[in-house]
Amino acid sequence: MGQTHQSDVERQTASKGGGASGWGKHLFSVETDRKRVGLEALIRLGASLLAVALAWSRNGGLSLALGAVLAVLCAWPLLHMGDHMELYQNGVVYQGKLYPIAPGVSVSWTGGRGFFLPTTWLSINGCPGRIDVSFMKDAQKLFNRAYHNAIYYKGE
Repeated sequence: MGQTHQSDVERQTASKGGGASGWGKHLFSVETDRKRVGLEALIRLGASLLAVALAWSRNGGLSLALGAVLAVLCAWPLLHMGDHMELYQNGVVYQGKLYPIAPGVSVSWTGGRGFFLPTTWLSINGCPGRIDVSFMKDAQKLFNRAYHNAIYYKGE
């Protein structure tokens, strides 16, 4: 993976419009990592083309079901083009839902094996579910910058 330069992070985190909301002061915006989405889609396309070539050479045809499954497999990363997270003084807003951040709250970053590329999830203690930040650019770095003194990392 390439290195992220400080200027890339600063450009990405510029506040849009200032002002405070009920969630507190806006700290950072975490945007979609379009390169990651594109890379995942290309890897899936390559694997699908290989599967099509193998199926074609085995029986001379390609079933409609296999074609549909491979189309969905290739298009799935494109669903993450709208992934976006806002970091506010009082919490994280993801898909319109607030995940509160208060001094002493514990968070954990969980990595795992995705379909092709690794995945990363953010879990905030006291909040149901976890946030998939795999397709967000510099999510962990910006989160740590925003809440560096207010959180406790599990496992430390």
